[in-house]
Amino acid sequence: MKIDENLLDQLNDKSKKLSPQNILENSINNIFKKKMVYVCSFGTESAIILHMVSEIDRSLPIILLNTNYLFKETIEYKDYLICKFKFSNFKEISPGIEDLKINDSKGTLWKEDPDLCCNIRKVLPLQKELKKYDAWISGRKSYHEGERMNLNFFEYINKKIVVNPLAKVNRNFVNSYFKKHNIERHPLFESGYLSLGCTHCTVKTSLTDSPRSGRWNNKIKTECGIHYNLKR
Repeated sequence: MKIDENLLDQLNDKSKKLSPQNILENSINNIFKKKMVYVCSFGTESAIILHMVSEIDRSLPIILLNTNYLFKETIEYKDYLICKFKFSNFKEISPGIEDLKINDSKGTLWKEDPDLCCNIRKVLPLQKELKKYDAWISGRKSYHEGERMNLNFFEYINKKIVVNPLAKVNRNFVNSYFKKHNIERHPLFESGYLSLGCTHCTVKTSLTDSPRSGRWNNKIKTECGIHYNLKR
């Protein structure tokens, strides 16, 4: 697929009038067909896109970046959702053994250099897996603030289209969707985990705080890096 700024502008412009479900359906069935994947964190809001995808194509590839530091509740929630929505094409991706041996032999890189830790445990494994796809689905939302505030529905990152069907929804939409479709929340949500990453780098927050305020607490870092263009 040939990608240029005009195509991105057209996709984003057309999507302004579509619902998140319609954006997904058009992307999966018409634009990218079988050449796309949902990169799912199985975090506190991931079930929304999973539910939408289940109503479109349960054979769509879904991958989880398992850093080996995920909360056990996240793994349990993943098992629950995959079973509930009857997905048939799920895969877990883990960091490379050699990369860990060379860069994180003591298992303390998360504390010493969190950017490099994310690069080894998330960015590099994802880039390797994405070689077989033209596009991938992300659950990012503008209301999460920070670098996500001006999020578009379609982006071009590392020579792949990233589809953000929930880019313009708000907190009320998220809460209402779970209630309307009777979907169970992540086991740690009510405990104050509004956004979930790795155990070392995620803390509890208030339910009224910014959704990602508990990630990399007291650090300048706010993103893991999978949505950044790699330096060539």
